[in-house]
Amino acid sequence: MKAAVLSLILMAVSHFAFAVEPGPATVEEVLAVVGTTPILASDIELAALVAILEPEPEEPAAAYRSRLLDARIRLELQFRDLEESGLLFRLEVDAARARDVLAARGGGPEALAPRLAAVGLSWPDLEELALRVAAADAFVQQRLRARVSVSLEEIEAAYEELLVSEIAASGEPPPPLTAVRDRLAALLTERKLNLEIERWLARAAARQEVTRFSR
Repeated sequence: MKAAVLSLILMAVSHFAFAVEPGPATVEEVLAVVGTTPILASDIELAALVAILEPEPEEPAAAYRSRLLDARIRLELQFRDLEESGLLFRLEVDAARARDVLAARGGGPEALAPRLAAVGLSWPDLEELALRVAAADAFVQQRLRARVSVSLEEIEAAYEELLVSEIAASGEPPPPLTAVRDRLAALLTERKLNLEIERWLARAAARQEVTRFSR
């Protein structure tokens, strides 16, 4: 009799424990995969905390999150390309400086630390992001920028296109070329550099399979 009662009690306890057991909870979410590297929801949380992209005025949260994911995919493509090509180890990469800049964007180390902890992140996660940012920036500045040059003919053409023709319509005299030459040269240099960056990204994307699960 006691054995039967004990068996019933154990069955009831077991049933109760099963009934109140919490359901499955999402611990982490994979938003995209670059090659074999997942881009996690926590990666986007971190990108938002340190504002690797500034939100646009009145931009919906979903749109900002999508832009952050785009940026994070681009960064991972660039980093994997540098790592697999061996260039990563031939660049002067200042990850500490990138980390400090990102931390400052997040409000400073003291303010950022509890915000990281609140979403399950820690300082090493920031350092991983900083390494990627620093590596991509090092390649752009040390390798791609060296390929960019602007000729006097290009500056003169830009002067005619951007200043003379635009200002002539207003009836105002344009500034002399000598007064704006350096600014035009800088503008053309950045345009050419951006094209080099896009070409690099296209080459990197051709070598890695990218799967995006979230928009």
